[in-house]
Amino acid sequence: SQSIKCKQSSCTLSDIVSSSSPAGHTSLHPMRILVIGAGASGLVTAKVARETGHEVSIVEAGNAIGGTFENKAYKDARMVSSKILTCFSDFRRPEAEMHMTLADYVVYLRDYADHFGITSSIRFGVKVLNVQKSVAKADSYDVTLQSDGDDSHPRVEAWDAVAVCSGLHNVPRVPCFPGQDEFAGTILHSANYKDPEIFRNKKVLIIGTGETAFDLGYAAATNGAQSVTMSTRHGFVSVPAYFGENNPPLDCVIMNFATHAWESKWAQRVGMHWWVTTKFTRMGFLLTTGCSIGFNQWVGKRHNMTWDDGRKHIVNKSAKCMPLLSRKAKKKAGWLRRFIYSWTDTDCRDIPLDIDLVEGSVARFKKDMVQYDTANGERSVDADLVVLATGYRQRFPFLVAEGGTDDPLPEKHFLINPDQPRLAYIGFIRPNVGAIPPMAEMQAMWWCEKLADRVKDGPELDSKCYKLTGSRLCYGVDYGYYMFALAREIGAVPSLRHWLWRDWRTMAACMFGQAHVPIFRLQGPFSNVNAQATCRGELFKVLLTRPVVMNLVFLIEAFCFGVINGVASLLETAGGRVGVAAVGFGLAGALQYRRSIKAGL
Repeated sequence: SQSIKCKQSSCTLSDIVSSSSPAGHTSLHPMRILVIGAGASGLVTAKVARETGHEVSIVEAGNAIGGTFENKAYKDARMVSSKILTCFSDFRRPEAEMHMTLADYVVYLRDYADHFGITSSIRFGVKVLNVQKSVAKADSYDVTLQSDGDDSHPRVEAWDAVAVCSGLHNVPRVPCFPGQDEFAGTILHSANYKDPEIFRNKKVLIIGTGETAFDLGYAAATNGAQSVTMSTRHGFVSVPAYFGENNPPLDCVIMNFATHAWESKWAQRVGMHWWVTTKFTRMGFLLTTGCSIGFNQWVGKRHNMTWDDGRKHIVNKSAKCMPLLSRKAKKKAGWLRRFIYSWTDTDCRDIPLDIDLVEGSVARFKKDMVQYDTANGERSVDADLVVLATGYRQRFPFLVAEGGTDDPLPEKHFLINPDQPRLAYIGFIRPNVGAIPPMAEMQAMWWCEKLADRVKDGPELDSKCYKLTGSRLCYGVDYGYYMFALAREIGAVPSLRHWLWRDWRTMAACMFGQAHVPIFRLQGPFSNVNAQATCRGELFKVLLTRPVVMNLVFLIEAFCFGVINGVASLLETAGGRVGVAAVGFGLAGALQYRRSIKAGL
């Protein structure tokens, strides 16, 4: 994989700090900060902390930069988030593919570390054994480290603050099923999958329907498997990450104005944005693909899928195998319906193998099959290769003793606990439609402001808005709401009025675009002169790639939501209520006067 040229300035790191950081941006009390992990979250945390004046060191248990993207990569694996959303605010990849391969993204992370002088701060092959509050020094931490191959000589280092950026995908979740020891075939966790050749001539069963499971299902169906079956307990929501080369990616078909931001408290409380858009989204799926539970998703309905509120689902964007899953259900549909919606299967017509879906729970394994309990009774699936795409446990073994369950994230934005603001967990939340790296950059900026005691806590309503109600993951969040909630607390939300008079393209990118991290560097403590160029250039161009009808819908939505939110915002203030009442009385008086004039005539 070759490095792709980045859009970047030629200034040095010291130039960036001095020229891009407004007065007061650097910390008044520099700290020594240890960052655990050299993946995307660790690198951006270290970079932000260094730019705010802190001394930073990174420890990485592995031998290379990249974290999950380096260690869990497999053949043909790609990012499901676009380069436009995923790339950090001040290190863009304009020439890259819209959805980079994992290998290309690792190259991007290495280039990022080299460009900002972070690589020299990384200690590879160093494992963290323990992190605990220091007894000798208040508000600091003692960290026990061990170098690779030196089991007998752990050492303790003192640090003022610690950022845990060890990543989501470290400890595979490996369930144990009844009769598993009797199974004569192979059982493999998806963490150990590397090459699709393992599927050739196999009867493949994939337990799970997440993004990795979908990748593996497609790989098995296109690499000589005898049969492919996938299973789900609670269903899923599938929407492809992209809709063709000439259309914007899924994570850019989202608008901020009056939805994620610039919204009245009433609209936030009742969930107006989600209540309205869920209906239009599902209706759009129904009209274009023949089903409303997902895009071209005729099977696997999510158990809590409703028409009233879609703020509960983490979308599966790796949808290449969805047509193969839906094809069996389409064959049972009427010929007219099948004919109308066959356009969604054009990319898979040359793939003869359908993928079957079992909706139920594993009952037990047998010698050459797996039995399921489903709503329609017991069902058996022949298999000689079972892949457990069952995800990963959330574990922090250096902080929390093994308890058999996932280790919890902190209560404040899933980032810190109020009593330990110097211990941060960055890069662990899961967005519905978004990406973790830009969220990690926003978290790092928020945390550095917190260390400087410059965070103004927002209302509890903000936190309620970004949490995904009914999600299987307690740390699932709405990407846009979360980004704006943190930005508000550090004063980084761009002012539409400000940019309307200075650069209307930048205002349009903020208003009608997604919550891309560069928009939060237009103003506030981390403002950067290059952010405006990114917004008026790269991010504005995204709006132009949308179909005309889509932009028209967004304009109508912005107008309607804007009027409703404007009136609601007026009614939420005492002065506004008095003003509305005065206008109402004035209109009523005018009408009464007109009636009296007519009566007199």
